[in-house]
Amino acid sequence: MRLNPTKKQVGIDLGITSLLTTSDGEKVANPKNLQKLHNKLRLTQKYLSKKTKGFNNYHKTRLKVARIHALIKDSRLDYTHKLTTQLIREN
Repeated sequence: MRLNPTKKQVGIDLGITSLLTTSDGEKVANPKNLQKLHNKLRLTQKYLSKKTKGFNNYHKTRLKVARIHALIKDSRLDYTHKLTTQLIREN
């Protein structure tokens, strides 16, 4: 897909309170679904720390932690991909 060239330019400032702020004054907030995943990760890692290494329940819980890490990674990548694609199409 070929995009039509535009004359519009925008500067981007990455921040802590908001994910990014454009030079137009538009603020993009951090994704909200990550907080729920971080809480789930925290609880699962806490549960993993109580398990004895080498046993089946330890391995099952370790896989759960790995899946949650993958979910967080994938959701971050998806959000940034959608955001950068939107910025490129608009500017």
